[in-house]
Amino acid sequence: KGIEKDKARVLFAEENFWGRTLAAISSSTDPSSYAGFGPSMPNFDVIPYNDLNALEKKLASNPKEYAAYMCEPIQGEAGVVVPEAGYMKKAKEICKKYNVLLIADEVQT
Repeated sequence: KGIEKDKARVLFAEENFWGRTLAAISSSTDPSSYAGFGPSMPNFDVIPYNDLNALEKKLASNPKEYAAYMCEPIQGEAGVVVPEAGYMKKAKEICKKYNVLLIADEVQT
């Protein structure tokens, strides 16, 4: 994609869980996961889960620097949260439009 050195951004869906490393907690919206830990990784942004408009808006806001969007197809850390039908398909289309890698993290479910 040709992103300038140290400018790449990664977008995450909120309420995510993918571990306890510094990178993982840097994308967390759960204070019990990140409070008291650090330093946080730079260039990580978070949007609401299951919100395609937020995904499109965020990627469009900085299309040259977003490298990836990471989300769980079904969130499983705090119960089972299923997105609207077609969410992942449409997320893939939006990511492709902006040349952004879609990372589907499915560990919990």
